[in-house]
Formats: sequence, structure tokens, C-alpha cells
Amino acid sequence: MIDPITAFATAQAAIKGVQAAIKMGKDIQAMSGDLMKFFEAKDVVAKAAATPKKGFAKSDTAQAFESVLHAKQLQDAENELKQHLIWSGQADVWQAIVMERNNIVQKRKSEEIAMEKAKAKKRKEIQEALSMLFYIVAAIALVALVAWGTTEYVDFMRK
Repeated sequence: MIDPITAFATAQAAIKGVQAAIKMGKDIQAMSGDLMKFFEAKDVVAKAAATPKKGFAKSDTAQAFESVLHAKQLQDAENELKQHLIWSGQADVWQAIVMERNNIVQKRKSEEIAMEKAKAKKRKEIQEALSMLFYIVAAIALVALVAWGTTEYVDFMRK
């Protein structure tokens, strides 16, 4: 996975490529490579903004400022792209992109929730197995203690 700074630079380069393609009058298919790079890099930057790194290189405020600024710049570029597609008569393409992105995000979140539930279930099963093992060992120890006590008592009574 690439770091957020490289992703931001990649996104900026992709934006410039898309803008150049727009100025040259190219259609959406001709810009598809740059568009994919842009959206991939935008996602990396957004994830990095959501999960800040721990470190001493920058203050928390500086990290927050940088993350928010990068996310804002990329959001503005996305809005610009949206407006270009709408005004060029390709609003349906933009709507399809947004719908597909929403479907993918929803599917990924559903899978993540299912994985978390499976992990929690497995943890619970392991915990129950360990508890059962503890109770069995305790019961065996109690039976052994009672048996030992009984034999000691019988030996004591014989003397």
C-alpha cells in the first residue's frame, strides 16, 4: 500500500491528466486510466486521514491540518470532475460511477461486519472451550481430593 503523501501526489498528477484530456476534448474512455488513478489515490488519502499515524515528526494539529487539506483538495477536484461530466452531457456516467462506488462500499462494509462477527464468534467459542476445560480440571481435582481424603480417612480409622 502506498503512503498518503505519494497517493496525494498521484492524485494530483491524475487530476492534471484529466484536466488536460478535458481541454483536448477527449471523452470519458480516454480519461479512464487517470480517473482510476485519481479515485484510488483519493481513497488512500481518505483512509490515511481517518487513521492518523502515531509519531513524533509532526504535531497532532499539523497532521490533522495536512490530512484535512489534502482531503479537501481531492474532494474539490472530484466535484470539478462531476461538474465537467454533467455539463458535457455525461451525467449518467457520473451517476453510474457513484452508484457502483456506493454498492462496492456497502458490500465491503457488509463483508467487514461479517468477518468481525465471525471473529467474535470464534473468540467466544475459544473462551467457552477454555472455561469448560477449567471446570473439567477443577472437577477432576475435586474428585481426586475427595478420593485422597477418603483413603486417608480410612487409613486413619484403621490405625
